[in-house]
Amino acid sequence: MTDTRYWEIDRLAARRLLGRLKIDATTAKIDEVASAFAEHRQEVQQWTASRVQSRIITALEVRSMEDFVHMDAKWANGFIAAEEMIARLSADELLGQPYGPAQSKGQVLRSLVRGARKQSPIVERRSE
Repeated sequence: MTDTRYWEIDRLAARRLLGRLKIDATTAKIDEVASAFAEHRQEVQQWTASRVQSRIITALEVRSMEDFVHMDAKWANGFIAAEEMIARLSADELLGQPYGPAQSKGQVLRSLVRGARKQSPIVERRSE
């Protein structure tokens, strides 16, 4: 994963880390740390997606043992098709990750503000 493409959120985290460590945040250092953060983020997303997929398939298998006895072949075929579709989903599809170019700094900041508003009971909502 040496050619990992990092997002602006990775650059923001890199600047923050370098600042906390009191290391001069040159462009090269920011890029290097951002690339490491991006690699880590992608590995965690892949691991999470694999776990989610495995748990879904396990739950379907458990349920199928109970239901196959009581259902007809048409139902069983549909169930099997659904299980196969879940097994083919990519990590991006399972986790709903964005496709395409990295988010801009403005998009990242707006997302952080939206998240803070959702979590804070104090924030007044604008009437529309």
